[in-house]
Amino acid sequence: MGIVIALMVVALVPQWAQETPTPQSSVMVTRTFTVYGNCNTCKKNIERPFKSMEGVESARWDKKTKQFTITFDTTKLTERRIKELIAEQGYDTDDVKASDEAYNRLPKCCRYREGNPHNHH
Repeated sequence: MGIVIALMVVALVPQWAQETPTPQSSVMVTRTFTVYGNCNTCKKNIERPFKSMEGVESARWDKKTKQFTITFDTTKLTERRIKELIAEQGYDTDDVKASDEAYNRLPKCCRYREGNPHNHH
């Protein structure tokens, strides 16, 4: 009888260990999407919010291709939130637009909407 109980306890240990909540381990992903802008000032503005942000490994905007590539921890940040942060800087992505107020704060050299075929405003 004592042996059966001992075996049951041993059998429960691994299952118990699996159910113990562990801190979410980071899940790093890389996403690339279009961010509209013109110049090196745009580049600085677009990348700035992510420079020292926890959960962001790297963030780069390419002035020529307008592609923004970010490697981030999905337990800390979502792609939607990243696009919202970029919009707060005054820059549009394909699915999150900057408010006119944020856009109008941009320096003149950064105003990309005039004559932009992607302008949905």
